[in-house]
Amino acid sequence: MKKHFFLFAALLAVGLFTAEARAELRAGAAKVDVTPLVLPVIRNGGFIEATDNKVVDPLHARCLVLDDRVTRLAIVVVDSCMLPRDLCDEVKRAAFGKTGIPFDRILISATHCHSAPSSMSYCLGSRVDPRYRAFLPGKLVEAIVAANAGLQPAKAAWGRVDAAEFTACRRWSFLKGNELADPFGNKTVRANMHPGHDNANAVGPTGPADPWLSFLSVQTADGSPLSVLANFSMHYFGGHPGVSADYAGLFSERLAKRLAPDDTAFVGIMSQGTSGDSWWGDYSRDKRRAWSMQEYTGQLVDLVAKRLAKLEHSEEVPLSMAEARPEFFRRTPDDDRLKWARDMLAKMDGQRPRNRPEVYAEQAVWIHENPVEEVSLQAIRVGGLGITAIPCEVYALTGLKLKSASPLPLTFNISLANGASGYIPPPEQHTLGGYTTWPARTAGLEVNAEPRIVEACTRLLEKASGQGGKKYVEPLSSYAKAVMASKPAAFWRLGEQAGLIAADATGNGNDASFRLGVAFHLPGYRHPTEKEKHASRAAHFAGGRVVAEVPATEAFTVEFWLWNGAIKSPRGRDSYVAEFAGLHLRIFEVTNVKEPVLTIVPGRVGRAPVSPRIWHHVAVVGRAGNYQLWVNGVRHLDEQWELNHNGQSPKMKLVFGGSDDGLIDFAGKLDEIAFFNRALTGEEIKKHITGN
Repeated sequence: MKKHFFLFAALLAVGLFTAEARAELRAGAAKVDVTPLVLPVIRNGGFIEATDNKVVDPLHARCLVLDDRVTRLAIVVVDSCMLPRDLCDEVKRAAFGKTGIPFDRILISATHCHSAPSSMSYCLGSRVDPRYRAFLPGKLVEAIVAANAGLQPAKAAWGRVDAAEFTACRRWSFLKGNELADPFGNKTVRANMHPGHDNANAVGPTGPADPWLSFLSVQTADGSPLSVLANFSMHYFGGHPGVSADYAGLFSERLAKRLAPDDTAFVGIMSQGTSGDSWWGDYSRDKRRAWSMQEYTGQLVDLVAKRLAKLEHSEEVPLSMAEARPEFFRRTPDDDRLKWARDMLAKMDGQRPRNRPEVYAEQAVWIHENPVEEVSLQAIRVGGLGITAIPCEVYALTGLKLKSASPLPLTFNISLANGASGYIPPPEQHTLGGYTTWPARTAGLEVNAEPRIVEACTRLLEKASGQGGKKYVEPLSSYAKAVMASKPAAFWRLGEQAGLIAADATGNGNDASFRLGVAFHLPGYRHPTEKEKHASRAAHFAGGRVVAEVPATEAFTVEFWLWNGAIKSPRGRDSYVAEFAGLHLRIFEVTNVKEPVLTIVPGRVGRAPVSPRIWHHVAVVGRAGNYQLWVNGVRHLDEQWELNHNGQSPKMKLVFGGSDDGLIDFAGKLDEIAFFNRALTGEEIKKHITGN
């Protein structure tokens, strides 16, 4: 008996291995119209409840079912602003009964179009539309059933294309003293959405954009297009006076016409990426880009179609899927906030909210009554492709964290999937305030929700792939290589994705620390000869600091890259870039000089221009009785001065991002800060800049 058992076990093991190696893919796709049958409908997408009385273009639920004869799974993407978890779970239970696809092998997500009927209550100031809520689940089940019924031998490929031109961070920080008011009557907002173009009070984006438009392509066995599931981190593009699928729906239909003009069975799908702080409009431009949604979408379709033409598809595509449902606390109101909210609701006397304070008063009471949220998280493996699913509006940085941690070669995240748990800003973003941090059903999870979700999704990817995750390390640029070759005592590259520590890349153990008010992983300095466009990363300063202590020395050099975010610094609020050795690096306006200048106090006023929003190389060389200031390889100051090493202290303190006392900030980005315990020559500084 034992002999037969072990033989069976061995055969089973071989069989499983063979199933993995010869995972013969089958796929089916379907599209179902989910346009409301009865008008008017309550619409999501704004702070205040609104209704639509006409349909501009139809809404759809698009479904892709995949099967490798071991795992069967379904991915559904719906033209909707957001879908509550109870609706998604209702659909999954019904679909399982009709198809046999397990509950936890179904992913349902919203495209986040802002012109769709409301299927969720307390979506800011909007209620659920009861007729549409009753109508929608059956249509989603219909899509899953149809896609499952169409299963046939298939092959797949996956890839990505650089679409950096089509997305940008829409959340910008503001100069100190120009904070905006929150709905609760306090000036707490150091960063918020949509600053406008050429805003002198706006410093720069508080996070990176995710430039990659990723996709999964599925073909029939004979090579005919069956479906393409695309994913892009761009919030939305809309603005229609009526019900509409907005840009995601338009992309899906245009892609279908481009790839399969004569095949009505092909299903194009655009899913929502990690775009909570991203939008198509780039506010670093002097003025708004004058393109239509049609033009924008058409160019994205062109990018994808050209990349698809170069891919080879395979029928041996193993599948797996993992799910977890952790619970999170919401940021419930304190007693004072709750009293304020209840008093305001009493004055409203049953009316719907008419302004933001009334919206957030209603939200505060709801959060108080619903302090815990169950969050559905998923990870899918499709061959060498990883897909995570999060029921939140996810920042681009979070998506980049998942991509760099994933054990699979290519990964993307589908947001607003299996529920709608609101914005999850990285913890440091809560310090800056703004709309995405104000407690509501659409932004209410605990401050540490984001790192917990990243960790959980990484573990799910590991489970689905059977491989360990990776740790992010910023690649060495030509500049960084040149600096490292000169043997610095400390080198803080500032490419971190999160945390309190700025790591010393030299291995000498001189780590620095971040103080609150720093945003991570923004685009850093990139030398024009560098091939990789998105590798260099920097820190954005919005009231925070980087502080380090290094062994004191009589001769030293501090060098770094500086991006001045202030278009114009009002007098009396000049920026302090850094402090060390009794020296203060300042940016300020000089009479009869068009551009802000960088200088050192104490000493003569230099004339080293630091034009806003471009990178400048800065080096300070100190010797006994003397210091020099170099900007972009040119010496601007050579001053006599007794350097201050804080008496007999064996340590030298360096503060970057503003004054040490916290009173005066730097507004902008810093990158690649190096400290040398010797005085570099001008030639050495110039060689670093050129990357030699």
